[in-house]
Amino acid sequence: MRLAVLTLVLASLSLNLHAAPKGRRSKRASHHAANGSVHVIRKGETAAKVARDNGLSLPELKRLNPGLNLARLSVGTRLKVGSAPAARLEAPAETADLAQAPAPAVPVTPLAALPAGPDIAPAPMPHLEGLLPYQMRIPLPSAATAAAQLDRHQAPASTEDLLARMRPVVPPVSEAELNALLPTFTPADPDHLDLLWPVETRTISSAWGPRMRTKMVRVKNHRKKRIRYRGRHKGVDLTAPMGTAIYAAMDGKVIMAARHRQYGNYVIIDHGNGVMTLYAHAKLNLVHEGDIVRRGQKIAEVGRTGNATGPHLHFELRVDGVQQNPLPALDDEEEIPAEMAAQNAALEDARR
Repeated sequence: MRLAVLTLVLASLSLNLHAAPKGRRSKRASHHAANGSVHVIRKGETAAKVARDNGLSLPELKRLNPGLNLARLSVGTRLKVGSAPAARLEAPAETADLAQAPAPAVPVTPLAALPAGPDIAPAPMPHLEGLLPYQMRIPLPSAATAAAQLDRHQAPASTEDLLARMRPVVPPVSEAELNALLPTFTPADPDHLDLLWPVETRTISSAWGPRMRTKMVRVKNHRKKRIRYRGRHKGVDLTAPMGTAIYAAMDGKVIMAARHRQYGNYVIIDHGNGVMTLYAHAKLNLVHEGDIVRRGQKIAEVGRTGNATGPHLHFELRVDGVQQNPLPALDDEEEIPAEMAAQNAALEDARR
């Protein structure tokens, strides 16, 4: 009987010794499971088993462990199998009450109305005729003319047609209206002529009237010979250095600025009422046909072009087409006005 009791006691002690280690492993495993963040690989475990035991897929386990090779795991390798759950932060009761409480209403003071301004009756706009010193009255084109000049519904036939349509439609202007806008001058009085000296040197090398002249003529055997003959000088020659300024003797309009075989570079100015002046042998003409020039304006430079033996200005006065002596009409005391001299200097600087 005693032997049976002793046997039962020894058997229960051996069962308790074998159960104790299993209980400790279970407690450690349960610790890892409860933590749920790191798993240590034991002998015989694979990545697939660890993922399955922790409710993960292999891609998720690999994403949690980017630096490890899941196909070759050694015993003791630590694997992340999840992140620890974040602790919930509960707001204090006072904060919750403040969040749920409505914001206090802020009193809004309405703005005072602006004072009404005085009633101003609309005033009629002034006409441009009263504001501008001059105006150009241009008749407007008719509707048919405008439609013919610009038909936007028809496709352009060429690039030139398209460019023509893009240009603004300019109504026609009569010649009288254009002449009214052009600068004018006071016509000269043939009975009371007052001419400005066309050069400042005032040195006469050949006066008006008869003088001896020379020319080449052909003689027998087709030879040429220079002969002298008595001629008549229908102007005055004024000696001046090359490039000296030539001035207009009076206000007028340039009717010719060209080159001639005998005159060389020359300019003819019409002063009105049949009065004209001619300036020849110029080195350079500075005006063009149609220009309006003023008394004392620089129109050319002294040269020796054409039939000339040296630099000088050949100056002529013509009244109704007849050449007259200009010396009695030249003013010996008048000088170039300061305003005109400044204008000539500005034009010279612009030309250079």
